Amino acid sequence: MTPDRLTPDAFAALAALHQTRSPAAQEAARLVMVEGLSQTKAAARVGVSSGSVSNAVATLRSRLALARRAAGVE
Repeated sequence: MTPDRLTPDAFAALAALHQTRSPAAQEAARLVMVEGLSQTKAAARVGVSSGSVSNAVATLRSRLALARRAAGVE
């Protein structure tokens, strides 16, 4: 697993902490953060704009960084 990729379980926990407004954008973020797809390919696969995917990924990465800091794991 690369530093920017998450396991499916880690993504599920992160998603439970922060629900995105769009389930499709959240699925696209999963494709990026777990499967390693590009944001453009993930957006096309689930039928959302690349901007929505970019926002969802940025928000989830920010939440992940906060969770890691809170847990003392940076």
